Amino acid sequence: MYPLVEGEQLLWSGRPQRYLRRYRDYHYYLTVGILIFFTAGLTTILSLNYWVMIGWVVVFVLAVATGHERNRERRAFIAVTTYLVTDRRLIFVSESPPGIEFRWIRLADLRPPRVRDHGDGTGTIDFHPTASEWLRDQGFRSRPAWYPILPELMAVPDAARVAELIARNAPRAPAVG
Repeated sequence: MYPLVEGEQLLWSGRPQRYLRRYRDYHYYLTVGILIFFTAGLTTILSLNYWVMIGWVVVFVLAVATGHERNRERRAFIAVTTYLVTDRRLIFVSESPPGIEFRWIRLADLRPPRVRDHGDGTGTIDFHPTASEWLRDQGFRSRPAWYPILPELMAVPDAARVAELIARNAPRAPAVG
């Protein structure tokens, strides 16, 4: 079922234990709110008519609905995701009604893992994305497998041990295939 190649050894597998709410998942709301507030103030100063104000309300409602849908999709995607750490790769498996999606990245291609402890026995592991990688990734969160992703293991149990396992195997990870 899982896409392990011949000779590849599974070292760890797990699922997110919960959905984490973070600012970066909601920055869209803040950006849109500031933009709408600015344009509403500009509209008031310029004394535009009633229909222009109605138009801004419609734009605001559409922007908030889009942001809400993005976060709902991300929560649903995380709920069906399993993480696999092998001696060669980090694999993301998403099992949802349309089918199973596999995404993977070679351990040798990852930066050193960084662990953020959540204080409840879980932690999130990421791989020090640059600012440009992080900004580019924001447009692709909770999307199908053919979009690029920043690898992140969210709310996994014993994250420090998993990060150490990844770091230990990354330098000696052979080519896949």
